[in-house]
Amino acid sequence: MGLPSLGAGMRIACFTVLLAFLLSASGGDAPARTAGPVFAADFDTVCLGDDDWQVSGRLAKSTQADRIHCVAGLADGRALAVTVRPGDAYDPNPGSTPTERVELQLRREVVRFDATTWYSFRFRTMSPWPTQRNRTVIQQIKQNIDPLYEKGRGQQEICDPANPLFKIEVDSDGTSPVFRAKVAGAEGCGDSVGQQRICGDWPIAAEAWHRVNVMILPSQRAGGSHLQLWLDGRACPVFDGVLGYPRYGVTRDGRPVIDTQPRFGIYRDALPTVSQTILFDDIRFWSEPPEGYADWAGIDLAPRP
Repeated sequence: MGLPSLGAGMRIACFTVLLAFLLSASGGDAPARTAGPVFAADFDTVCLGDDDWQVSGRLAKSTQADRIHCVAGLADGRALAVTVRPGDAYDPNPGSTPTERVELQLRREVVRFDATTWYSFRFRTMSPWPTQRNRTVIQQIKQNIDPLYEKGRGQQEICDPANPLFKIEVDSDGTSPVFRAKVAGAEGCGDSVGQQRICGDWPIAAEAWHRVNVMILPSQRAGGSHLQLWLDGRACPVFDGVLGYPRYGVTRDGRPVIDTQPRFGIYRDALPTVSQTILFDDIRFWSEPPEGYADWAGIDLAPRP
């Protein structure tokens, strides 16, 4: 005689028991990890992929290998070293302060208006880090001014070059490095228009690793943005204002676009006698909440009210 077939209720009960057994065998209620990062660079297996990064346009190609390379011998593996020396990618920047830079920019589009992106990275300032106060950007995201409106090349020359809509600086308080974050968003345009500090100044230790976590939803609708960042797990205040330039910023098919994707490196006001080096590691971006990843341990990812 064959076994009797199970009714629907009995089948559900058996499935529930089996599921409970499997969960128990696998460790119970451990949080499920979301889909992997949309971009990741830990620099242990690949230093710099040409498909992933582009180097500051003004930086002489003959100096790139010296200024941007991976270093070994660290206790926790390799890292990306970025050095800026006097005169690197020098911009006289008429009407404002001359600048120097050595930066890497992601080639792929990972941050978009009206979409949430989560990302994390580690950085380490190398001694001697300048003790004089000097604007030093280590990471930034930009919506540039539409060329139609840019002074010097547009048909309606209204705007000076735009500020980053989000940037992180490591400056100095006169004795040691300090961390700060700034945003920019305004109907107008111009140097420092709409810019405000949202975090810092927080002292940091030189020659030590620090982790930055960022959750960013940039928007040009009033109250539509949501930006929060953490330094070593310490939360900065939430920012909910406009990001970018609704009136004069670059657009694509009638929609605002972040045409300068995340940059990492050093962009600073020119220092004629000073060199600087910074290390980066564990650069990762997610398009979904990165729950379950060690990069985000201790960070509250609960949605805002």
